[in-house]
Amino acid sequence: MAGVAGPMRTRDRAGAARFLFGLTAGGVAAGLVLAVPVYLVGHVAGRVLPDSARVGLLVAVAVALGVADLLGRTPHVWRQVPQKLVRELPPGTLGLTWGFDLGLLVTTQKTSSLLWLSIVAVALLDPGLAPVVLVVLSLVAAAGIVALTLTVWSVVMRGGLGWEWIRRARWVTGAAMLTAGLGTALLWMVG
Repeated sequence: MAGVAGPMRTRDRAGAARFLFGLTAGGVAAGLVLAVPVYLVGHVAGRVLPDSARVGLLVAVAVALGVADLLGRTPHVWRQVPQKLVRELPPGTLGLTWGFDLGLLVTTQKTSSLLWLSIVAVALLDPGLAPVVLVVLSLVAAAGIVALTLTVWSVVMRGGLGWEWIRRARWVTGAAMLTAGLGTALLWMVG
């Protein structure tokens, strides 16, 4: 997104602002839409599974996703937002469309599995928080895009934050998820 908004910012500052605002609004809307199935799945899991099973399932997911990230095998769909829309939509509509697509979280490529773990944790531990957590995740993603657009988009465009950055991010998130999963299991067994 910074690769679109950054150049747009040099040509059309107002258009870039509309794009970034639309991206944020679309992400928030998608977060609210995604919160419904997360809440429903979590509500059913809470009624069907005892606490120990839900915590055990969360630990297993955290360890599996941590290992996947460490191995560079973050699960995601091999798809990105439709690039042809750059030429077809005005900036605000483009941002809204892409923001909604990205905010659904399951329709695009992922750098790490941290989003998946967040969704699973909310569903298994407190599904009532789904709207808040998913909207906050969308806002954090939008803030990151805005920050990249305003600061280092030219570095991104030259490939400066390419595969090496993704590999490092996966190592950090993988280690964090693995540690959190194993730490949770340990605390659960001790407590």
